[in-house]
Amino acid sequence: MDIGLLRTINIFEELNDEELEKIFKLAKTKLFPSETLILEEGKEGSALYVIVKGRVRVTKKMEGQKDKVITSLGPQSIFGEMSCFDSLPYSANVTALEETRCMLIPKAGLDDLLKKDLLLAYKLLRQIITVLSQRLRNTNEELVALTAWKDRVQREMKKAN
Repeated sequence: MDIGLLRTINIFEELNDEELEKIFKLAKTKLFPSETLILEEGKEGSALYVIVKGRVRVTKKMEGQKDKVITSLGPQSIFGEMSCFDSLPYSANVTALEETRCMLIPKAGLDDLLKKDLLLAYKLLRQIITVLSQRLRNTNEELVALTAWKDRVQREMKKAN
């Protein structure tokens, strides 16, 4: 992995060369074979992951049911970010759908860097907040659609009775 790769990833697009170098020094790459469980729901979060190549599936455990697929993510997508910032366990499982190369930025190193370089922290966190905001907007749309479907089913059931 080289620093040029970082320039292609949207959460780093506002960073200058010096800031990218600081991130690069923290980052490690890891290759996950297809169907490998990368993150396990309920386990302690330890890193921010950026998909360099490949695809992952994000699922949520459903009591007494098959895991619910939340989404799939491809190159330049991030995951593990919530646990990186709220220090809570991972909220979902993430599994490689195909051979997937990820860049891992360890939570401890990222915390130290963000404390030392406030401008870098602002730029990076602004990009991460943008990603999280878009995900929340998508979730809101899905919730509205699900609620409308539920209301329609209930109306149809009342008509049938």
